[in-house]
Amino acid sequence: MSRTTRLDDLDLAILRELQQECRTPLQEVAESVGAPTSTVHYRLKRLERANIIEGYYAKLNPEKLQNEYITVIRLQVELSPGYYESIGEELAQIPGVWGVYLILGDFDFLVMTRSKGRKEFMDIINQVLEIKGIKRSSTSVVAKVIKEDPRLELNEIGDFA
Repeated sequence: MSRTTRLDDLDLAILRELQQECRTPLQEVAESVGAPTSTVHYRLKRLERANIIEGYYAKLNPEKLQNEYITVIRLQVELSPGYYESIGEELAQIPGVWGVYLILGDFDFLVMTRSKGRKEFMDIINQVLEIKGIKRSSTSVVAKVIKEDPRLELNEIGDFA
């Protein structure tokens, strides 16, 4: 398969349906998007092979799982060749870290964590600060989640890498 995948209106409609509820039976998705079930099945397999669809997950309620202590950690690191890859990979391996972003500005990384409370968070931050090359950190605790939605807006038709 080529490096780019051309998405059309049908592909985007299928992806929108799956983002709403990925457990929807194939026949219902087909009816909703106005295409035969076999076409929708073929399109889904093509989108999976192209890694546009990377997996199917249950959306868990962090409050019900007592996992609602969210922090945002900004990190300044020592610059060296490949630093962002090695430090980023180490950060990503820490339990409780659910997002690692290389950023531009006064800090180099933005790290998102979720834990059961301050004690569990302190275990996370201690592991972060043990990573060689971390110079400075600044942490904010999320007081209230206003919006949190991992779904993507799908408005554009075109070629995607």
